[in-house]
Amino acid sequence: MTAPASARPVAETEIKRLEREQAEIVSIYRRLFPDDDLEIVFWQCDSPVWSAPSVRDGRMTFHPHHLSPEYLGRLRLSSGQAGARFRTINISIPRAPTPGEVRNADAPWQPVRRLGPLFNAWPMAYEHIRYQAEMRRKRLCRQRHSHQSLARGAGSVALPPPDEGGPDTSRRPAILIGFHWLEVGGAEKLAFDCVDWALAAGLRVIVVASVPSLQRLADRLPDHPDVSFIRLDRYLAHDLWPQFIERLARAENIRLIHVHHCVPLYAALAHLRVTAPWLKVVDSTHIVEHPDGGYPRVSGVWSNYIDHHHVISRELVDYYRDVFHVMHKVVLGRMLPRADQLELPALNMKPGQKQLRVAFIGRMYYQKRPVVMVETLRALARWAGRNGIEFKATVVGEGPFADTVAGLVKRRGLADQVTLEAANADIPGLLGNSDILLLPSNNEGLALVCYEAIQHGCIPLSTDVGSQAELVPPDLLLRLEPFGSVRDAVSAVDRLWRDPGFLARQQTELHERFRHIASDPTAEDILMPIYRAAAEGETA
Repeated sequence: MTAPASARPVAETEIKRLEREQAEIVSIYRRLFPDDDLEIVFWQCDSPVWSAPSVRDGRMTFHPHHLSPEYLGRLRLSSGQAGARFRTINISIPRAPTPGEVRNADAPWQPVRRLGPLFNAWPMAYEHIRYQAEMRRKRLCRQRHSHQSLARGAGSVALPPPDEGGPDTSRRPAILIGFHWLEVGGAEKLAFDCVDWALAAGLRVIVVASVPSLQRLADRLPDHPDVSFIRLDRYLAHDLWPQFIERLARAENIRLIHVHHCVPLYAALAHLRVTAPWLKVVDSTHIVEHPDGGYPRVSGVWSNYIDHHHVISRELVDYYRDVFHVMHKVVLGRMLPRADQLELPALNMKPGQKQLRVAFIGRMYYQKRPVVMVETLRALARWAGRNGIEFKATVVGEGPFADTVAGLVKRRGLADQVTLEAANADIPGLLGNSDILLLPSNNEGLALVCYEAIQHGCIPLSTDVGSQAELVPPDLLLRLEPFGSVRDAVSAVDRLWRDPGFLARQQTELHERFRHIASDPTAEDILMPIYRAAAEGETA
C-alpha cells in the first residue's frame, strides 16, 4: 500500500518551506483572534497559490475522509485565558510551484470551444465577434453595475462612539499599501514606487495583496527592516480582512492606507471608519474597464470612505466628476519624470527609408489584443514587400496568448521577420532601434510604454482607447474595431514613410503632448505630502 504524503520522508528544504508557511499562518490567525484558543488543522493542497482557509467555532470532529493522504497534522494555540472561545481553522498549505508555473502562472489561452473552428479558419473574424461582445458589455455596464457612491452616516450625538483606544504610538507610524498582486503591470509599477516613496517619507511599510498568485515580483520589495509583506492573499478569506486590518492598524500604528486595485481593502473601509477613525485613505486608479467600469467605478462607489483619489489621467478626473460628482478630492499625478528632466530625441523613422522596424511590448493577455497585433504585423510585412522595404518586428511579452502568437507568426509566414522575446528583454535598447511601437489594445489607461517609446524616438501607434489620446496625436490613433485597426496602422505607416511633412508634424505633436503631460504634477508630487503628513501624525 502507498504511504500517505504525511507519513513519507520529507526533504530538509521542504521541511523548511512548510515551517515558513506554518509560521506565517500562525502569525495571521494569532493576530486575528488574540483572545481565543485555536486549533489549526493543516493539509497539503494541489494549488500553488491558495490555502482554502475556513474558520469554525468549537472543536472539529474528525472523520475518515479528513485523514486523507493530504492530512499533515494540527497545532494547538492557547490564549492563556480561562474560558476562552475555541476556534478551529482548517487550512491547506500550497504546494511548491513547478518551473513552468514560475515562468507563467496562467494556462495557455484557448478560443471559446464553439468558436474554435472559426478562430482556426479566420482569427480576425473571431476577434471581431469578441470586440462586439465587449462593446455590448460596455453599453450595458451602467445597467448591470452600481455607479452611485455608498452613503456614510455619521451616527447620532446621542450615541457617542465607545472609547476603544487608538493605535500603539510607541511604534513609528506605518502605511498599509494594498496591491492587486505583485506581478507585472502598470498599477503594480506605481505601487512599488509608492513603497519607496513611503520609506523616504519616514513611514514603515506593510504590504498586502488581494489576488492569490505566486507574487513573482515580491523580491522587488526593498530588503529593508521597515518593509513587510503579509500574505493575506494566500491565507485569509476576504470576509475576515476588516477585523484583521483593524487589529493590525492598532498594533502597528498604521496611519494611512493606500489602495492600488485591492478589492478587499475597499470592502474593509466601512468597518475601519467605525473602529479605526484615525486612519486616512488614498487610492490610485488607472483605467475604466469596458464590462464593469473597473477599479475607478469601485473607487467611486466607495468615495465617501476615501480621503483622496489619485488618478493618472485627465480622463479619470472627468470620470469621477461626470459619473460620481466627485471633484474636490480627485488629484491628478502623472506617472512620468518631471518636465525639467526631459530630453526628447528626434524620431528614428525617416521618410523613404529602406527598412521598417516594429516593436510590440506587452503582456500576452487579451487586453493587449495579441491576435490583432500579429495580423497587423502581417499587413505591414505585405506593405513593406510591395514597397521594397525590409521588414523586421520584435514581440516582447509573456502570458496565456504566447503560444497562440507563436503559432500565428509561423502560420502567417512571418517566422523569418518576427522575433519573439521574453519579458526581460532590453526594452530601452529595442525602442531605440525601432521605428514603430504597435499598441492595438482593447483598453488602456495611459500606457507607460508609449512614454518610453517617445523618449527613445519610437512612434506609438495606438488604438483610441482610455486616455491614449492625451499623448498620441489623432493621426496616429487606430480604430478599436479589429479590421479597422489593422487598416489604420498600415495607412499611418504608409503616410509616415511617404510624407516628410506629415512625419515632421507627428514628431512636433508627440513632443508637445509629452511635454504638456510632463508639466502636470507627478504621482510623487501628489503623494509625498500625504505620506509625510502621515509620518508626522498630521492630517493631509
